Amino acid sequence: MTLTQRGKRLAKHHQLAFALLLIVVCLSTACEKSPKQARRELVKKGYSYARNSFAESLRKADSEAVDLFLLAGMDPNVVSGGYAALEHAAFSKSLVQVLLQAGADPNTSGGVTTPLVEAAARGDSATVSLLLDSGADPAMSDATDSTPLMAASKRGELTIVSVLLRADAHVNQRSKLGSNALELARAGGHEDVVSALQKAGAHDQRGPNLAALMDPSRLNKSAPSHYRVDVTTSAGPFTVEVERAWAPNAADRFYNLVVHGYFDDQRFFRVIPGRLVQFGLHGMPEIAASWYDATLPDDPVQLGNSRGTLAFASEGTAHSRTTQIFVNLSDNDDFDHMGLVPFGRIVQGIGAVDQIHAEYGEVPEQSRIIREGNNYLERNFPSLDRIAEARLSND
Repeated sequence: MTLTQRGKRLAKHHQLAFALLLIVVCLSTACEKSPKQARRELVKKGYSYARNSFAESLRKADSEAVDLFLLAGMDPNVVSGGYAALEHAAFSKSLVQVLLQAGADPNTSGGVTTPLVEAAARGDSATVSLLLDSGADPAMSDATDSTPLMAASKRGELTIVSVLLRADAHVNQRSKLGSNALELARAGGHEDVVSALQKAGAHDQRGPNLAALMDPSRLNKSAPSHYRVDVTTSAGPFTVEVERAWAPNAADRFYNLVVHGYFDDQRFFRVIPGRLVQFGLHGMPEIAASWYDATLPDDPVQLGNSRGTLAFASEGTAHSRTTQIFVNLSDNDDFDHMGLVPFGRIVQGIGAVDQIHAEYGEVPEQSRIIREGNNYLERNFPSLDRIAEARLSND
């Protein structure tokens, strides 16, 4: 074979190799969809290029659609329905990994929860570790200030609790409902978690049991036949005496509310000078809303509405009492005929009640107190007197 023939054969080999390379490149390019093509394929799959549809693909664990959304340009941090993409995907480690690789922030939040809280609440230790390794804050809380550690402790997930503790989670952090990890673990009977938390420095904390107040149906313990309640207020202290026989349903309700710290940090939001002072709407909207329909069966009137007695307010219809209470500042005999039933009376400190700030009268709107809580009252009626705490008397 001459050199010329060899050169020609070598040239043919190069041409063939180049042709094959072109074919491979062309095939690869054809497989890489453009954003416009990805959107078309999403439509064919029954989706629309919208954040709500993206959230739907995550909830359905449709990984092919998720890939198409991201290729089409969907922001991996987009929020839909109050939840960020990572929060929708928190049940699946593989989806979380895809979103993180696409640039999702592990600390993103739609305002309701966080990715780490969601993963911990599901008991998914692999996803918890993935999020922590990606920079998730172990102390970042949800809308109620509940943390991943609280979520894991409530489930009794010792592995996740241990991982979070190693990541320096705040062991004594409290939620808006007054809960902490130790209390939740103990309530669930998770002794191994309790032990781990205590070794990490968790301790019992005093305060109202606000978490229990979210479920009125469970606060139905019968009150003692006789009890007293010491009420500390910004206007001075007073003591209420209750005889269950006077109004059993009302006495039981008042007892359960006091035991669980319901009245702490409440405002005296309605004052009619010389007639009555009213309180009983919780300062946290979440709790106030929980009690809105928690009505009491009526009690027969046995004790008159004389000065210093306490009664639950009603809407003038049968069985409409809930949590609002008024103190009679004078003898209000007309209330007896309206079915307003006293259940207790002030035996010490009636003078403090007489001093409760009355400037705003009946101006504060009860509907707004229920919706906005103490924020509404503090912003618009800063001089209102308040209850610091109400506790069963030791006497």
